[in-house]
Amino acid sequence: MKPILSVLILSFLVCFFAQGQTKQPAKQPASSGDCFKQWYTLFKERGADAIPEGVNDVIITIRSADYSECFMGRIEIANGRLTGKLQIQKVDGSYAEFDKRVSASYQNAEGTLKEDLRDVVNGMSASVALSDGEFIRLFFYKALAEKPVANKKAPAPSVLVKN
Repeated sequence: MKPILSVLILSFLVCFFAQGQTKQPAKQPASSGDCFKQWYTLFKERGADAIPEGVNDVIITIRSADYSECFMGRIEIANGRLTGKLQIQKVDGSYAEFDKRVSASYQNAEGTLKEDLRDVVNGMSASVALSDGEFIRLFFYKALAEKPVANKKAPAPSVLVKN
């Protein structure tokens, strides 16, 4: 009986450790879903206050038909319009000039964004094609309007009316 029990325990241990040594697929970071759609929906529902003059923090959304990615950034605003160069934030907190180019059809003769595409409306920039076929849009998240207070639902009549 002892040899059979020893073999069973040994077999169990070998199987247990062998399973632990098999390569497990790397865990992917939790997906945030379609970040562009989330930001766009939020701004469409709540709206935004006027964007203050000066350098403002933004969410930079890059999207194509298959995916979207969102990054932190900043850009200068004057008279409710984009005026400065877009900067993207690095993981160390520093900023660098955004390195993707706007598609030629969205550029003026000087090679910068056309004037009619510089307006910020409802806390969002225009959606503009990039030279690689992706689209970019900026969201001025600090200007997002306060969430409206929801209406209070009435209770059932039996709660309010006594017979």
